[in-house]
Amino acid sequence: MTLKDALYRLFSYTCHYLTATNTLGYGIHSPSLYYMVRFLFYDENAYYCFSSIEQQRIRLLRATKELQVEDFGTGKSGKRRLNQIAASSLMPRKDAQLLFRLVNYLKPETIIELGTSLGISTSYLSFAAPQARVLTFEGSNAVLKEAKKVFDLLQCKNITTIEGDIDNTLPDCLKTINKLDFVVMDANHTYEATMRYFNLLLPFCHEKTILVADDIHYSVQMNRAWQQMCAAEKVTASMDLYGLGLLFFDRHLEKHQYKIRI
Repeated sequence: MTLKDALYRLFSYTCHYLTATNTLGYGIHSPSLYYMVRFLFYDENAYYCFSSIEQQRIRLLRATKELQVEDFGTGKSGKRRLNQIAASSLMPRKDAQLLFRLVNYLKPETIIELGTSLGISTSYLSFAAPQARVLTFEGSNAVLKEAKKVFDLLQCKNITTIEGDIDNTLPDCLKTINKLDFVVMDANHTYEATMRYFNLLLPFCHEKTILVADDIHYSVQMNRAWQQMCAAEKVTASMDLYGLGLLFFDRHLEKHQYKIRI
């Protein structure tokens, strides 16, 4: 991370904290979006699977095993400790559990996750919609093997893993599906890659689709990608939660960007 990106994060978080006027659903006129924010975003109930998934997070954060990791985003390969990967790449508990509540409420049939990492967020998606088809993409073979161990330990049955460079694997996978109901983008955090993924996924999004972009304030270029996705003609409402960004495609919603502090 560059000094410019570090300063940007500090500045953007301060701005978000001060300008998040839609917190608790205030100012959201759509009944469906208001319900989502008011009763899902701030739900503090612990669902049955939360403890077992978080135990796997703890195990990974304590593991000192070394992996030979190939990073398609940076083009660099090298050895990294499992706990270092977990500390830097796993979705925070709060955000992963928010995804669980959204998916559990929406009951999508087809879920795509770009960026499996070590499988914690994937497991939340799997438990939230056991009837759904969960397709998760990961570039590194070594990292994906560790994610599969998590799935086995948690007995997740509805996950299909797709290994390799997402630029190559995603187009081929999309040929086999008709529509996407829920999407999580948490892979290569560059403007160019994010927009490539978004433009590939966009034709498969329908009125009930929700697309979640992770780390939208990770860097200047990630926020640039977020703003461009919000401006896409097919996108109507959008929600900036700072860590996550949600895009909606329902034509009955007004074109509006909401800022929410959770």
